[in-house]
Amino acid sequence: MAARLEIIISFDEDLNKCHVEWTTGESSDIANEEKQVISQLKNKLLCSMENELISCSRHYLH
Repeated sequence: MAARLEIIISFDEDLNKCHVEWTTGESSDIANEEKQVISQLKNKLLCSMENELISCSRHYLH
């Protein structure tokens, strides 16, 4: 069983904006608990980054 979460963050200085991309992957025999952890990690990280950028006057493009 395996699960993967990849997050790519790039910043465009000309536009003063960040772009965030993410992908998830999993083996065919992944457990529900692993799926839940990946989903929670993704959501918490993106929320944390959004909150930080709001205070810095930058915007994410999803």
